[in-house]
Amino acid sequence: MLLVCLPALAQKREPVDTSICSIAAHPSKFHGKVLRIRGTGYNGMEDSVLFDSKEGEWNKKCGQINLDFHSAASDESTSRFLQLFREQAPEQISSPKCNTQEELKQGLAHLSDPSIPAPAPCLATNIVCISCPRYSIVATFIGKLRYSAKEPEHARFGHLGMFTLQLDVESVSNLAVTDSQSTSKR
Repeated sequence: MLLVCLPALAQKREPVDTSICSIAAHPSKFHGKVLRIRGTGYNGMEDSVLFDSKEGEWNKKCGQINLDFHSAASDESTSRFLQLFREQAPEQISSPKCNTQEELKQGLAHLSDPSIPAPAPCLATNIVCISCPRYSIVATFIGKLRYSAKEPEHARFGHLGMFTLQLDVESVSNLAVTDSQSTSKR
């Protein structure tokens, strides 16, 4: 009977509580383990990362961990996180519409009479704001940590291999969300 139960017990390990800074200091110690980590999740243009923050700022000495959600649960808290996470992606900020005819008229008037002010240039482009996500999401993540130095078949993780660490997220809980557009916590 014990031999039948051992594999099931080995599968359901209790997560190890740790911090992003502890992982950064000794990544091989945590490789392959299921961890419980509190940190800030960020979804950028080409990466989804977990980092330690102090007063909303990235604590650079602790680095970043690539997040992979392929094995994430579909519980209410994880689903809510993933919904906010998708909305967190960098926003396209539209510049004001340009009146090129008016700008051309003002430019020609300025050329013929320098005392007439030159028109202010109007740049009709969309700008992607990389460092201004809609939500700041601090949460507790549970998942299996992978360290690329321990996996010869994985040189690195994430977009263009930017990360040596990846958390295969199982669940997300205890969300503390700040909406930058309303400055309120959700």
